[in-house]
Amino acid sequence: MVVEVSLASLHTDEVRRDPYPFYAELHRHGPVCRVAPGDRYSYVVHGYEASAAVLRDSATFKVMDSTLLGAKPTWEGNRAHAVFMNSVFFTNAPRHTRMRKMFNQAFTPRRVNALEPAIDRMTADLLDRLAEQAAGGAKVDFMSEFAFPLPANVLGELLGVPEADRAWYRPRALALGAILELGGTTPDNVAAANTAAEEITGYFADLAAARRKDPRDDLVTALVQALEADGSQLSEEELLANLIVVFNAGFVTTTHLLGNGLTLLLERPDELARLRGDLSLAPRYVEEILRYEVPTHFSVRWCAQDTEVAGVPIPAGCWVLVLLAAANRDPAVFASPDLFDPDRAETSTLSFGGGAHYCLGAALARLEGQRGLAMLLERFGAAIRLAEPPGTPRQLMLRGHEQLWLHLSD
Repeated sequence: MVVEVSLASLHTDEVRRDPYPFYAELHRHGPVCRVAPGDRYSYVVHGYEASAAVLRDSATFKVMDSTLLGAKPTWEGNRAHAVFMNSVFFTNAPRHTRMRKMFNQAFTPRRVNALEPAIDRMTADLLDRLAEQAAGGAKVDFMSEFAFPLPANVLGELLGVPEADRAWYRPRALALGAILELGGTTPDNVAAANTAAEEITGYFADLAAARRKDPRDDLVTALVQALEADGSQLSEEELLANLIVVFNAGFVTTTHLLGNGLTLLLERPDELARLRGDLSLAPRYVEEILRYEVPTHFSVRWCAQDTEVAGVPIPAGCWVLVLLAAANRDPAVFASPDLFDPDRAETSTLSFGGGAHYCLGAALARLEGQRGLAMLLERFGAAIRLAEPPGTPRQLMLRGHEQLWLHLSD
């Protein structure tokens, strides 16, 4: 028998502060539940195997794209929506396949591994700046001074976004991300996102024009040249939309990986000391951070044909909420799922999604998390401590701290 549940709790402050008891309750009802009438979603999928099956089956379970909206969003009418709908993240095959092929070339394992020296150099520079700001016992904001600029600088180097422009980008990226939250499409949020999208689109249009005149060894140049060589690969709208969304996704999630990870370690002094004593354990710790407090708690799919998931019939035309963070704490897969345990045997998670829409930058995010946290602990050691309580995130999409104030000297 399929249990029917309400998702109303996901919009309450209590559950936004700590959604994991709600996820645990869902697990007690099985891997898939029907959602009570009146909600946008008809089913919620939260079991690990069930969630993985939905993400892998892109023929049956589709992401929201322009064909599912009934009308193609225009640049003039809703700029933020048009940006998302013209990107690799919100398209289905065959359009998605065409776009994805272009970006896969930028995120090959070889290219990502080749970035490690640059990541270490950028990390060292940021740590030097942190040390200067923290001198004399002053407090520093880890999020704005390290967790944001590190992945932004790395991706900026890869794409070709000049360093001087990256701080300008952050508030606009946050405004765009706000409308992806459950219940985030408020009039104020949409207006702010449209303004941000218009400004960022103009920025990348100017950057693309500059690269046409003065080619560089970066992704913007490569995409511009591909567009000019064969316009069937990528339209101008798709080029600009993908530059915006890939840059946003490439640093915002890694920013929260770093912030959430450091917070978890500071709350667990024994784990912090252990990792500091053996930095080779950094990959294990990063995987557990991603499982335990993933920045992206959910994904949404539309069911294109009658099917079953974990024995539960799901009819065509339904919207399905896939709770990635709940899947990462499925007790059927992860022993003691609410325990932070870097030594756990099962390390395969859904933190980067799965299937055709598996995160393009997963390997890069892992590398940045591993090197960033390891070098931070190596540089400041036991001196790292909270200057203020970190506060509790309330987002489910792009969940993390806006600020994280630290002391870095004894």
